[in-house]
Amino acid sequence: EGTLLDNCMIVYGAAISDANRHDHSNLPVLLAGRGSGTVQTGRHVEFKSETPMANLFLSMLDRVGVKEERFGDSTGLLTDLS
Repeated sequence: EGTLLDNCMIVYGAAISDANRHDHSNLPVLLAGRGSGTVQTGRHVEFKSETPMANLFLSMLDRVGVKEERFGDSTGLLTDLS
């Protein structure tokens, strides 16, 4: 059981860090929720600058049981979420 945030994942952020340059690097993103215990909370995690945002979406799908090889321009799952 638990709370709503114990059982879900919510992404809040932007797809462009600098709208004038259409820059897709150093994106400020917040992932809230524990994803039914699959996400470790209370941390700041920084990924390499070339990590596609689609890796986060692919990892979220994986944590809810949707097994896909790719999502958009993803290069793999994010292992630092748990």
